[in-house]
Amino acid sequence: MPVKTIKVIKQGSLPIDGFEEPDPRLMAFKNLAGVGGGSTVTYIESDVKIIVDTGFDFDTHMTDENVKQNKKNLTNALKSFGLKPSDIDILFITHWHLDHFGNYKLFRKSKILTYESAVDKCRIKVTGVKDGESIADGVRVMHTPGHTSDHASLLVETDRLRYSIPTSAGGRIVGIGELKIAVAGDAILSPIFYAMNKTWTNNRDFYSNEAAGESRNKLTEYADYIIPGHGNVFRNVIKDRDSQDT
Repeated sequence: MPVKTIKVIKQGSLPIDGFEEPDPRLMAFKNLAGVGGGSTVTYIESDVKIIVDTGFDFDTHMTDENVKQNKKNLTNALKSFGLKPSDIDILFITHWHLDHFGNYKLFRKSKILTYESAVDKCRIKVTGVKDGESIADGVRVMHTPGHTSDHASLLVETDRLRYSIPTSAGGRIVGIGELKIAVAGDAILSPIFYAMNKTWTNNRDFYSNEAAGESRNKLTEYADYIIPGHGNVFRNVIKDRDSQDT
């Protein structure tokens, strides 16, 4: 059975976008303006309920107050979709940067999955998964190294989706159809990074520009839509363009 639904629970942000150069003043102003730099949080419902990454903002501010605020923000975001942390069967972490895993303690009842080569570096109980492994109906793992050596994304195949739009006449239904969606993590950082064919290289454990390009290309070939590590879902216009050219 393919995936029933997929939702962006919390849209991630970036302290430095693809067209900007790293600058302490830029990052300080964005923090002041409320840009926390946490990851996008995605919900996938299949035969199990999955959350991908945890959207931890202001990850350099490891105060009790910030930790509590992050938990509150994610709990409220889940609640707005009718969900509680205890509803989630699987928490999938794309890679072990704090902006992606920092809220993991909310999901005490969830099984935590991550790419197999990351397991040894984790100080908590996690289960490793392999490239190509299915973790739910319509959901499989793709190893996407580059941003880190042990980064992984999820490839999602949906059922026939439709969306009901409320109107004054009672509503109308828009047929969407079956989709292939890449929940990319930081293999595709944001829509702007993707459009500019750029990779985030500012992390100490950055692995390889070459590997990052190969991972981005594999995701591009697969996906109709992409949910990036930071930012909202977007149509894979590069795949559309390439298919029109052939």
